[in-house]
Amino acid sequence: MTLGVNQSTVSRRLTNLERHLKTQLLDRTSSGPVLTESGNDLLTMAQKVEDEFFQIDRQVTGRDMRLSGRLRITCIDMLVDRLLAPYLADFTAQHPDIELEILTAFRPLDLMRREADVAIRASDDPPQTLVGRRMFDFNLAVYASRELAANVPDTPDPAMLNWIGLHDVDNNNRVVRKRFPTANICHWVDGLFMQNALVREGIGVAALPCYWADKDPDLVRIYPQQYAPNGLGFWVLIHPDMRRTARVRAFVDFVTDVLKSHQSDFEGKHPPSVS
Repeated sequence: MTLGVNQSTVSRRLTNLERHLKTQLLDRTSSGPVLTESGNDLLTMAQKVEDEFFQIDRQVTGRDMRLSGRLRITCIDMLVDRLLAPYLADFTAQHPDIELEILTAFRPLDLMRREADVAIRASDDPPQTLVGRRMFDFNLAVYASRELAANVPDTPDPAMLNWIGLHDVDNNNRVVRKRFPTANICHWVDGLFMQNALVREGIGVAALPCYWADKDPDLVRIYPQQYAPNGLGFWVLIHPDMRRTARVRAFVDFVTDVLKSHQSDFEGKHPPSVS
């Protein structure tokens, strides 16, 4: 469980809290527990207290001028595997007292609640509460295995292809259907590594980020033009309270230079020739 304790412990603590407050916080229904009006009021107050705690935590941490301590970075796992890993090794060699914690959960982590200190992400609308910079376009293209690509026309009809999408319906609409309205999404995965692997095996085609798919010798673009869905850009983001933290500033400066040096890969404007 998210709380790190079993269900019976949570149930017992809730019962004790209800007894102490002399009010019912949950209705136990056949479809699961539902907050009562008192429960909703308590949740709202608890969230306000939690927000104030995280604000104190950020402000105190934000004054840390030492190049040491734990640094939480959130990004997708493929970015680490295909690009960042050797540079992260360089960073840790330069700053041996900084402890990296790399978080590659597919859901975006909340910098407001200190789930991470730095976010490296593709976004068309980053949260207004964060500060950072848009590095460049984050371009995608449609890829197939070399064997599959050899058996389709130069400009194939999207409706005649088997597409591999993500379980995120909104993502599929933005990334695939907005550009290819007749695309037949017939396979779904919940991770980019799996999507890449299924394309490589010829199961179908998918819209993949150029920076890694162009470097995969087993993949070929079946439509030559790259595109950035909804103006998708690549961002390095932090919470404003963390701008003066030495380890955060050192990493942001470092990773910004690294990403800028690979701008052409992310924009995908010069794909390798198909041999």
